[in-house]
Formats: sequence, C-alpha cells, structure tokens
Amino acid sequence: MLFNLQIPFHLFVVRNVINIVSYFFTMKTTQTMETTLIDMRRPVVATLLSFNRADLNSVSILKKYIDANPSRSCDFSIGGILIWADYFDYEYCVVRDTLFLKGRDERGIFFHQPLGSLPEEEALALVKDYCDANEVSARIIIPGECEAAAIEDVEASHASNLPGWREYMYNIEQFIGFSGKKMEKKRNHLNYFMNHYGDYELEILDGSDLQAKELFEFNDKFNLYHKEGGSFDYESEAIGEAIRNYNRYPFFGLLLRHEGKIIGYTFGESVGDTFIIHAEKGDIEYRGVYQALSSLLSRKIKEKYPEVNFLNREDDMGNEYLRQSKLSYHPTKFIAKWEISA
Repeated sequence: MLFNLQIPFHLFVVRNVINIVSYFFTMKTTQTMETTLIDMRRPVVATLLSFNRADLNSVSILKKYIDANPSRSCDFSIGGILIWADYFDYEYCVVRDTLFLKGRDERGIFFHQPLGSLPEEEALALVKDYCDANEVSARIIIPGECEAAAIEDVEASHASNLPGWREYMYNIEQFIGFSGKKMEKKRNHLNYFMNHYGDYELEILDGSDLQAKELFEFNDKFNLYHKEGGSFDYESEAIGEAIRNYNRYPFFGLLLRHEGKIIGYTFGESVGDTFIIHAEKGDIEYRGVYQALSSLLSRKIKEKYPEVNFLNREDDMGNEYLRQSKLSYHPTKFIAKWEISA
C-alpha cells in the first residue's frame, strides 16, 4: 500500500514523513544527472495521470478507497473532499487501483496522499511526471498524528508545517458529559441548557424536503451574524448545498428544536474509529446549545457506530477565534499537515 504507515488508520508518524521527503528530494536531485542514471534510480512510468472533477457523481469511487484505507484526517472523507470541491477545485483519478486527489490553492496545484495499491516510489513518480509534464511544482500534503515537538524533526527534513491546516482530535467520551475538571465550564453550559430547555426536541437529519426548507431558513438567519468572508462564506454556501443533497452523502446528523423552532444542527461522517464533524451551527441565544449539540451527537454516534473512539472537529482555517474555541475543548491529539515539494 502506498505510504504504508504501520500504525492504525494509515496516518503518518514522523519517520514516515522523513522517509517520503527523502525520497522526493532524491527524485529532484536525480533530475540534474544523466538520463541513464535517472532511469536506473526511478521506476519506469508509462501512464500520466488524467483527472476528473470530484462531485456527487464520484461518491462511490471516492468511498471505495476511503473505506479501504481509513484515515482520521478529514482530507480523506467524502464531506472533506466534496464540500470543499469547488473551493480547492478538487479532481481525482484512479490508476492501478490507487486514488490520486489533486487540488488547487493560491500557490497552485497540490496533491493529497494517494490511497491504494501502488508502491510508494511508483505513485510518487506518477505525481512527479504529471507535474513535470504540466510544468508545475510537485506539492504533496501529508497528514500525521504526532507530538507537536516532533514537528521540528520533520521540518529539518525539508517538509513545511501547515499550522492553519492542523486538525483537532478528541476522545468521544469527553464530549458525552464533559466530565473532569478541565471540562467544568463546558459541563456548566450543558447543564444550563438541560435545566432551562429540557423540553427540547431531537431529530435525526433525514434529508427530507421539509427539514431542508427549515434548515435553509435557519442558515439564512445564522449567516446574517456570521459574515467572515473568504473560506467562511464559501463553507456556509457549501454546507447549504450538502443539506440540499444530504441523502447522497454518507452523513449522520441531528437537528435540535425548542418549542418547534430549530435552534441548531450538526452532521458528519464515520471513517474507521473516527467521526468527522463537517457542520455544527447553533443559535447562541440559547446558552449551552453548542455543548448540547456536541454531547447529544456523541451519544448517538456511540449507539450507531460503537467502533468510533475519536471526534475530528477539523481545522481552524487559520482563524484565531476558532483556534481558541477548539483548544478550549482540550484536544486529545492533533493531525498536523506537512507540505513537501520537488
């Protein structure tokens, strides 16, 4: 398997990142040598990658490789790809039972870690040859679960850390009741909600037209007070489209009402031992609504997906307010992101 990580769910530890970087830079160095030497050091590549747009029609193909190579990173989830498909201009292709995912940002083309059967060297060579043929730099985004102190070791091997792309991971049990001293403030908010709005109504999101209509109306009001610009505005619109096509996604979520009025909703998807939260919106006039949403969802997740041990609440998009909010829930670990290029 490409980038065989030797840890559960195929997430990079530091030594794997360093190995990939070393190989990538070996490829770069050999380009300055004689052609015969390049041929000796690199696998023969007979196929250039040819990409298709990532959209709802590609759900079954993407899911095949995500399910076969489960990752705790939201980069490798249906929602993580398709909700952000227009923002990052995501495209995919499958070559020799390996999925390649290509995106574009303000700096140009990038690739996510390929998923599938190809050996590491062959897959990297395919990426490099595609980039050479299109006269662009080869950039690969690599996720990895490791301690923050280990980032220096990776950066020393010519990989750049991407702090704004860091994902926040939590033990799901800590969200059910917010137990312990560190979670006292969150628990107080949850208790306030339960004591004052204990007659709330909880619904499973079902993708019905009626639910969607009400959620659109809720989103319109929510967005009036949350105009951030850039990726935040894009996300709001993309979440609306995901609601419109909810039943075409492998999502599970909840809707919270009080006296018949929607006061919040949340949804995500299960991948391996992790549930990835793609959306969570609440009416802050109801104190504790966010703690109630996350706690109630965690309970339902454990009922529906008993194998799930972690929540991935995605990255903070480089926003300081989001960063502080996510840190206030005391992450169990992070999924850091590195970029290597050649």
